[in-house]
Amino acid sequence: MEIIVNAALFSDDSTPDFANDSLAGQQLSAASILSDDPNFLEKLLQPRLGIATAALDHMPIDGEEVYAKLRHHLVEAYATGLIIDMRWVVGNLQGLLGIQTWGGVADRLARDLGIKIISIYDQDLTIEEQMQAALRAHRQMLAPSGLHDNPFWIPVDLLQRAPLDEQLFFMLGRIVPEYANRHGRRQDGQMFARGATPSWITKPATLGVPPSPTRWHIHCLGELQVLVGNTPVEWRQPGGAAKKIRTLFAYLLQSGDKGAHADQIGELLWPEDGTEETKRARLHHTVAMLRKALGSADSVQRAGEYYRLRPPSGSWIDIDTFEQLCRRGLSLFKRNEIEAAFRVYSAADKLYAGDLFEDLPLEYVRSETDDWCMPRRIWLREMAVKLQYDFAKVCMATNRIREALDHCQKALAIDPTSEGANAEAMKIFVAQGRMDAMHRQFRQYRASLEAIGATEGIEIKSLYRELSRAR
Repeated sequence: MEIIVNAALFSDDSTPDFANDSLAGQQLSAASILSDDPNFLEKLLQPRLGIATAALDHMPIDGEEVYAKLRHHLVEAYATGLIIDMRWVVGNLQGLLGIQTWGGVADRLARDLGIKIISIYDQDLTIEEQMQAALRAHRQMLAPSGLHDNPFWIPVDLLQRAPLDEQLFFMLGRIVPEYANRHGRRQDGQMFARGATPSWITKPATLGVPPSPTRWHIHCLGELQVLVGNTPVEWRQPGGAAKKIRTLFAYLLQSGDKGAHADQIGELLWPEDGTEETKRARLHHTVAMLRKALGSADSVQRAGEYYRLRPPSGSWIDIDTFEQLCRRGLSLFKRNEIEAAFRVYSAADKLYAGDLFEDLPLEYVRSETDDWCMPRRIWLREMAVKLQYDFAKVCMATNRIREALDHCQKALAIDPTSEGANAEAMKIFVAQGRMDAMHRQFRQYRASLEAIGATEGIEIKSLYRELSRAR
C-alpha cells in the first residue's frame, strides 16, 4: 500500500544538519522548495518558488486556491515532492488557522499526486498554539531517524464530519494498532448519548478536537473585530444598539467560562436607566441581538442568572498570540538569536493594533461599578511599550538604526514617560551622532514626568550623564 507522506519537520538554526539529515533519506532530489529565503536549505538546488506564488500570503488563506496553484506547478515541474518553509506563518495574522488550512492542502496534494510534502517549522519561531496546530495538521513527523506516525493527526473528513468518539478511536488506533478495530463495540448504544458532555465542545480546540467551520477569529487589540468563519460580524442589527451589542460581547469575552451575572451586565449597560425589571428586559433583547450578530442561538448561553459566550472549537483570540510572541521574542533575544527575534517581534508588532477594546464607549470601559477592562488594558499597553523598545534593541543589534528609532517612537506615542523607551531613544541618537536630539529627548522625558508629578530615576540620569560625555 502506498504511504501518503504529509510530514512536519521541526528544526532550528542551532542544528542546521538536522533538517538536511532528515531530508537526505527521503528521495527528494526532484522536489520543489517553497520559500522566500534564498538561504533556506541552500545546499539543495531544487526549483524554488515564493510564498506569494502559492497564495499563502493572503488573509484569510483560500485552501482551494493554494491547492490549485501548487498542483499546477508540481505537475508542470514533474516534482516528486514539495519542501515548504513554514516561517510564513510567523508574519501571517491568521497563522494558526493558516496552518490548519495548509495541513488539509498538503494532505490532498500528497494523496492526489503521490508525492511527499515536507513542512519545515522553525521551532524557535513557532509559538505554542502554532505548534499545537501543526501537530493536528500532519500525518507524520520527520527526523534523521526517518518518518514517524503522528498520533495526533486526524484526516480532514473526520475533523469536519465525524463525531468525537470516532476521532478519538482513530487517534488511539494510530498509537496502538490493536485499538483501531475496537470502535464498533463502543458505537453500540452511543448515538443517543452524544452531546451529553458539553464541556468538550465549549473549550478552545486542543489536540484531537476538530476546529469548527464557524470558529471565531477575535481581534481585541485596537478595534474589536470578530470573524465567524471568514465573515466579519456585523454589530449593527435592525432593532439593536450596535455599541451595546459590541460591549456585551467584550464583557462576556473577558468574563470567560464563569460568565457574568445579569445584574452586573445591566448595571454596566444601563447604569441609571430604568428599574431592574426594565434592565432585564433590555438585556434579554440585547443578548438576542448578539446571538443574531454571531449567527447562532448557541453563541451565548444562559445558566440561571449568568450569561457566558460559547466559542466554537478552534476559535482564536489575538491576546494569547500576542503574549506568546512577546515572550518568544524576548527569549530569542536573550539567547542572542537576533534574526529569529526580529521575525517574532515583527509579528507581535503587527498584531498590536491599539489598546484593548479601543473603540468601546468610555462610559462602559470606565465603569464606576465594575473595573472590568482598564487593568487588563493598561497591562497589555505596558507589554506593547516593552515590545517596542525591546524591538528597537534587536534592530540596533542588526544595524537597522532607522527602524530602531521608529520602534522607540511607537513606544513613546503609547507612553511618553517610559524610562526604557526614552533610554533606548537616547542611545540611538548618540549612535547617529545627533547629540542635540539626545539632549532634547531627555528634556521631553523630564517634562512628561513633571506633568504627572514624577521625577526621573537614578539609572536614566546616570545614562544621560554617560551619553553626554560621548563624542
